Amino acid sequence: MDLGVLQLTVAPYLWYRDPMPQKTLAVANFFVERGSAEGIPIDPLKLQKLVYFGHGWHLAVTGEPLIDECIEAWPYGPVVPTIYHEFKRYGYSPITSPATEFVLREDVAPARTVVLSDGYWTTPRVTDSRALTVLEKVWREYGKFSGVYLSNISHTAGSPWDVAWKKAKAGGKVRGADIPDHEMRQYFYAAGLRERSRR
Repeated sequence: MDLGVLQLTVAPYLWYRDPMPQKTLAVANFFVERGSAEGIPIDPLKLQKLVYFGHGWHLAVTGEPLIDECIEAWPYGPVVPTIYHEFKRYGYSPITSPATEFVLREDVAPARTVVLSDGYWTTPRVTDSRALTVLEKVWREYGKFSGVYLSNISHTAGSPWDVAWKKAKAGGKVRGADIPDHEMRQYFYAAGLRERSRR
């Protein structure tokens, strides 16, 4: 199955060096808010796959991770546990609001019991303009598809999920095997080069 025609320049990691990965929930919020703005429903399955493709293409283009945690191989595809737990209440329904997080004020010692006046709620957002460029292109390429369709693409034989899942099953693990960034980078980079050679 084709990964799609993502119009990004895939260079040998020369595009830029991202100073640090984005918060996972900020990347999730990008897709939730984009879907809401364009009237395109995003359910938890679709969100997981959009973040997976965003992370993979970001690795291919920059050589750096997009999100600040590992993507895991679960039975039904690649999953980011933080996204799973944040949005699982939606089940198969569209997500209706972005994720929020509680941020402690800098003067609060984290070792003590925290009360609401010790911080504030915020909606994490992607802050890096180059990461936003990749996410915009991922959205344009993949946002129109259903979660099931994107899941099928992520399950392609030889994909990073497929390789990690087979290794995990062989080792008796049924959930939680990390999909290594270096394997995602190689896979998406090679896909980008194949697409470039077709033009």
